[in-house]
Amino acid sequence: MAEFKKRLRSWLPTVESLEQTRGFGWLSHYLRQHPRLWVMHRRGVALGVALGIGIGVFPVPLQMPVAMFAAVLLRANVAAAAAATWLTNPFTMAPIWGLSAFLGSLVLPSAGAAEGVRVAVVVHWSDPTTWPAAIWEQVLAWGPALLAGFPLAGIVLGTTAYLLVYWGWAVLIRREQRRRRARRH
Repeated sequence: MAEFKKRLRSWLPTVESLEQTRGFGWLSHYLRQHPRLWVMHRRGVALGVALGIGIGVFPVPLQMPVAMFAAVLLRANVAAAAAATWLTNPFTMAPIWGLSAFLGSLVLPSAGAAEGVRVAVVVHWSDPTTWPAAIWEQVLAWGPALLAGFPLAGIVLGTTAYLLVYWGWAVLIRREQRRRRARRH
């Protein structure tokens, strides 16, 4: 664990380098006042990852600055929040949107939302030029269920990420402690 943290720290920028980076100078003031925002601590990193994934679920521009701002407000690890937004990308978009539509259809029991999830758009796999139009047609069919599902998917995925990081970190700490004890004896 200690070796991993050292390697990770070498990849992360320092507060001084952030001060000189255009666009992130505002953040250095907070990092100096609250060093926990940048320190590799189990709770801070877990909360940062949860915020990044929870905010990254929403298909809006500027996910990373929003996640970093939320991390500053909630005293989470800023780097973890920024990096976790990268987990939502074109490859993970379809499963996240599917989960959002499913969760939204559970919350919106109206006939329109339930029918929207069942709509299956015919995709001509042999012609990739038709794929964007088919995907857009499916998104429009999901409509209200998708919009209601984005916050729910953010909460579900963010909470899951928090628990995985927090408990995974605890397991790594215990393994490191056992390894150290074994070395002493």
